[in-house]
Amino acid sequence: MPRKMVDILGNPKFRLDDRYRLEPLPRSNEVASGLTARVHDPAWALTRQWQFGEFAGQDAGSPVLVELSGHSTAISAWRPAGRTGELAVDRSWVPYDPKSGPLDGMVESEDIAAPDELTRIEGGAHFLRMLDEKGLRARTPDVLAAYGFEHPPTGPSNLVTILAPKVPDAERLVADFTDGAPGVAGLGSVPADWLTWWRGLFPAEAPDTFDPHRFEHRVDMSFGDKVFHSEEYLGDGLDWFTVDLDPTATPAPTTPAAVHMFTREAIPSTVRYGGIPADRFWEMEDAQIDLGSTDVEKLDTGRLLLIAFAEVYGNDRFLLPLEVPAGSLTVLDKLVVSDSFGGKHEITRAGTENEGWNLFTVTGTDDGLLVMPSERGAVGEPLETVALLRDELANLAWAVEKSFTDLQGDRVDRRERWLRIAPESPPPRDIGSYAVQTIVPDYWLPLVPHAVTLDQIRFALVPLQQPGFTSEPHGRLLHTDDWVHEEEVPRDGALVTRRPVLARWFDGSWHSWVRRQKNPGSGEGSSGLHFDIVRPSEPWP
Repeated sequence: MPRKMVDILGNPKFRLDDRYRLEPLPRSNEVASGLTARVHDPAWALTRQWQFGEFAGQDAGSPVLVELSGHSTAISAWRPAGRTGELAVDRSWVPYDPKSGPLDGMVESEDIAAPDELTRIEGGAHFLRMLDEKGLRARTPDVLAAYGFEHPPTGPSNLVTILAPKVPDAERLVADFTDGAPGVAGLGSVPADWLTWWRGLFPAEAPDTFDPHRFEHRVDMSFGDKVFHSEEYLGDGLDWFTVDLDPTATPAPTTPAAVHMFTREAIPSTVRYGGIPADRFWEMEDAQIDLGSTDVEKLDTGRLLLIAFAEVYGNDRFLLPLEVPAGSLTVLDKLVVSDSFGGKHEITRAGTENEGWNLFTVTGTDDGLLVMPSERGAVGEPLETVALLRDELANLAWAVEKSFTDLQGDRVDRRERWLRIAPESPPPRDIGSYAVQTIVPDYWLPLVPHAVTLDQIRFALVPLQQPGFTSEPHGRLLHTDDWVHEEEVPRDGALVTRRPVLARWFDGSWHSWVRRQKNPGSGEGSSGLHFDIVRPSEPWP
């Protein structure tokens, strides 16, 4: 208990002693009265609400029904969009139907001139599998005699060298089945079915959108009377923000069926998100997102707007589901909301009176939601990796081919292979040793600057001649005597990869391709290249 004391005037007062504490003494053991949060003076509560302006509302009703109408314009064609004078590309439109598969597989896929040995093995094994399914296994010896590998792959024992004598060569199968009747009789419909499967893996008519001078994709897409252009698509998944409207381009011919008109009625629902205030008085809110504890300053306008939207106006946002077709540009022509008071309100697009404000709309258009026929799919390990970086000490830029995939489908780490074949340094001498230049690893390919104009240069990929070996590319991304724009090799560098992708489309079909993607690099590097040097026998002090 606290001690009772009196001051100099005799008034009682209390002082807490370290050995005691004050505790409430409830009159009953039940908690229902406290949880109900009763208001014992309703008139006082109403007065306080009036003082704080809570009764000065707009008497707005809640939306109960939404009627909307609009139209969706489907994509009809696409084409490469290489720059004039840099790439000799075919600018003719390629018809496209979203039912045929994701557009990513056509835009990102590389142009394979000839399949590697592993792919030829897999194609031959699939042909034998189809023969077995048709009950034609007895024709296997004749098939191997007619379509076997003329020059079987050699090298260490692996999947390719083991299966090469046991399966036909897919490249020879394609050449024979395409010309006409198969050279082996009694195969039934297997050659035609297998050729259809093979062409599905390697579409011959698909043009290449990849720009080897920038390591980026350029593509045009036709949606009705509009053409959307992607200038610097990095290969990381097509979306509405990867394209802009090209008002000068001529769209591909379309049919009236490409435009789909629709009318919908739906019931809106409130928007729910993490951190929104709870609806009920005693409902416990999620402690993982606490917007009230955000550290803000007076000039943090963005954070203040976010908190105000979430805490104050969060219950004013409603969600209206609308299903639109894949690969379409959808525009809402009219949207009417019916509220709980029976009133109807026509809602216009946000930002109509402000041309500089536009949200989720393609740059250059006034309205519309662009839904790309895209599927990023499951991405595998890199088949090839090339790093573009600058070397200030050597006054050069470099294309570092870190890894590539050989003809037998094996991933080769070029640094690891270089460490096995790198020449040994000269033995130390008392008077030092002279060298014309230092040895650079063979997977470092120099990008030599060449002047194009007085204010423009570009990097040319040239082989590096060194005693005993020559640095040259072995993959598909780099080519000897090619060149790269200077701005594509920034100080931060760039990382270009080839990755296999497997995606499943909305009809359940599977689609696979090899994606070429460009990502930011990890900064500058040093090749250690020096000319006319003397290595001292002892390190420099």
